[in-house]
Amino acid sequence: MSAQTTYKWLEPKPYKKHTKQLGIKGRNMIVWNLVAEIVKGQRTLEEIARDYELPEEAVREVLDYFYANREWIDSETDQLGRDLGLKYQADRK
Repeated sequence: MSAQTTYKWLEPKPYKKHTKQLGIKGRNMIVWNLVAEIVKGQRTLEEIARDYELPEEAVREVLDYFYANREWIDSETDQLGRDLGLKYQADRK
């Protein structure tokens, strides 16, 4: 059974056990993988679309999804970074 979405360019990636984020259809990547450089101000939507060979419409949809779900996506990516030892854990002694 697969979950249905109303998105044209996004789909569930149930095999990615570490995340609840949707992924880009036809790609082995989740939303954060695509939007990270845009959100951090390093690259433009147009550059990402060109480099990943996606329509700008697809990148806009991914960004819309990210901003609509930013709080939990940020929390999830922060936790994953801590789990992998890539982020400092303030509660360590």
